[in-house]
Amino acid sequence: MSAAVLQTLSGRHGAFVSDGSDEACALRLRQVHGEAGPLAGLRLAVKDVFEVEGLRVGAGQPDWFAEQAEAKSSAPAVRVLLDAGAQWVGKTVTDELTYSLAGNNAHYGKPTNPAVPDRLSGGSSSGSVVAVAAGHADIALGTDCGGSTRLPASYCGVWGMRPTHGRIAAQGCFTLAHSFDTVGWFATNADAMARVFEQLARSRVVEARAIGPLVVAADVMPLLDAPVRTAYEALIAQLRELAPVTMLPEGTLPLADWANAFRVLQASEIWLQLGDWVRSRQPHMGEDVTQRFDAAARVRFDEVAQMQRLRVDANATMARVLAGGAVIVWPTVPTPAPSLDASFDAVNDIRARAFRMLAPAGLAGLPQLSMPWMRSEGAPVGLSVIGARGDDEGVLQRARLLSERLGLASAAH
Repeated sequence: MSAAVLQTLSGRHGAFVSDGSDEACALRLRQVHGEAGPLAGLRLAVKDVFEVEGLRVGAGQPDWFAEQAEAKSSAPAVRVLLDAGAQWVGKTVTDELTYSLAGNNAHYGKPTNPAVPDRLSGGSSSGSVVAVAAGHADIALGTDCGGSTRLPASYCGVWGMRPTHGRIAAQGCFTLAHSFDTVGWFATNADAMARVFEQLARSRVVEARAIGPLVVAADVMPLLDAPVRTAYEALIAQLRELAPVTMLPEGTLPLADWANAFRVLQASEIWLQLGDWVRSRQPHMGEDVTQRFDAAARVRFDEVAQMQRLRVDANATMARVLAGGAVIVWPTVPTPAPSLDASFDAVNDIRARAFRMLAPAGLAGLPQLSMPWMRSEGAPVGLSVIGARGDDEGVLQRARLLSERLGLASAAH
């Protein structure tokens, strides 16, 4: 199949790529994996970074796609969900080489945000989040490096999770930066989120009655748009009625420093992994992605060493904050999705502020779940629960309880 065949399908919000989205592929996968199991009845979409038997991985980049062979087997994350009875829907568009948070691919376009069509969907798992938000799939696999499930989940008003780094097998998946990338997923509700996790992690998410200790942070307040800040302040008051709440005073979390450390370390890993290919192949890339690779090529060894020390500090700080089963609750990102016609400077400002809020979990390898919360200017903004390393089950439990007791499912629409 030529690279020209890999294109978005019209009529489904631009979420899917034609390679693997056809009935013949779905029939073949049903015959191999069956239709019974704990995920029976749930339709599955898969980001085009996962190997699927008989298909090629495009990673949102035509030159990359052209060089790939058909996969001889499916990635473990895909295989496990199909074995559990999930129904294959198709492969979904990703931002180019997953090196973006915008939801805009220079080659394959912008999947349409079903919640607010005049705004970006968010990336890099843009097609997967749109597939779920538009009702084309019940669950969808994505990946999360710098926020690629959490941010689009917030922008499109669905559930999305980044698990503890290394908790879910990532073999057979195109990765951008090995010490940050995780398998991630989207779902329409808390139950489906937990059921996917149970299959991927071979664990159980039992129901909990008590929410347990919660942590909120003053350091995120200056990053939030005014309506989101007002909503967060009101939420904190509500939380105090439900559970013990600790407010971290301003200056506890050096979010700007941590975001810078993440940026440098991520870029270094990206260049080590893909730099030789970019230099030798000289692929045609979107301007924004080209600029990021150019910056990654200039990262110095001494910068990496300095930022690695900040990473160690971030791990220690977050471990202290989350001790005793506590979880952090704060808005996933500081704003709703940018408008499609937003200026370059406006989009960059939103990206920078969002990155400061997304970096802590990525830098420390922590589980973070984004769930539907509120609307600002008519557009969704998600609420996040961040837990200690390995406490993915606790994050899922707490998110479900908070959503139920705060009435977030109805308030988000």
